[in-house]
Amino acid sequence: MQSYWKTFLQRDLMLVATGALAILNGASFAPLFDSVGYVLFLFTRGSRFIAPDMLYYLTSLLISVLTLMLGGIPAAIYERVRGLPRSTPVSVGLWLLATALLTLPTLMPLVAED
Repeated sequence: MQSYWKTFLQRDLMLVATGALAILNGASFAPLFDSVGYVLFLFTRGSRFIAPDMLYYLTSLLISVLTLMLGGIPAAIYERVRGLPRSTPVSVGLWLLATALLTLPTLMPLVAED
């Protein structure tokens, strides 16, 4: 039972925090939201399958997924260089750190004082 909690605290909790930061980066108040939404609108303008109301959710999902993917690049490079067969707490921590750096422009207005 001790091993389960150790794994949970070292690895799984950091994965949850990484996902939460990526979702926060896809929020509508994020600096990239309007520009990505506009490009997505231009890309899907003539489509019958994408309703205009869906663009809001699609923009948020796209930014969140891209944040997770770009944040995972340093962790993947670390695992490849070290020759690790699976993720370790260090590589998951690198993923969390890179995702936090990508989310920093969204976090700064939230913590800034008025």
